[in-house]
Amino acid sequence: MKLRTLFLMLILVLLAVFLIINWSALSQVTTVNLVVEEIQAPLGVIVVGAFAVVVLIMMLYTIFQQASVVMEIRQAHKDTRAARQAADEADKSRVTELGREVKARLDQLEALIVAKTDEVEKLIRERGDAADREIALLRDQMKEEQAATQNAVSERLLNIDKKVSDVLPASEGEIKDEKKKKELFGDLF
Repeated sequence: MKLRTLFLMLILVLLAVFLIINWSALSQVTTVNLVVEEIQAPLGVIVVGAFAVVVLIMMLYTIFQQASVVMEIRQAHKDTRAARQAADEADKSRVTELGREVKARLDQLEALIVAKTDEVEKLIRERGDAADREIALLRDQMKEEQAATQNAVSERLLNIDKKVSDVLPASEGEIKDEKKKKELFGDLF
């Protein structure tokens, strides 16, 4: 219990004790002026009755106040619960929408990466094919140059061989071969 409630109960108990102890004095009949007329009644009983009516009215007012506060709290609790549910649904819808947006952006990013990868592969293939053609041309040129160089070297070697054979005396074997040819073929040579 609250301290205020305990204090009020203590005061009511003290007043009840005071009334019980002084009941004989309070119940004596006296002349009471009611502004409109005068009557003979116990003044203490009238004051206690009036006090009891005021206390009863105050108790009813307090109960009404507490009931209205409880009703307001219940309504606020319902509103809070409804707001919480709406916020949860809004959060869920926001999370769902955010998930959709992230998925859409990831799909766009994946499509962009695939497109760029395809472009790079195509460019690599084209450059590889161009490099292969250039290598084939270079190989053909090298073969032609090699063949030309080989022919030139062969011609030079033949020329050198002729010059060397013209300058050097013939060997005995060659002279004998030459004589045999002349004997066989005669004047043809």
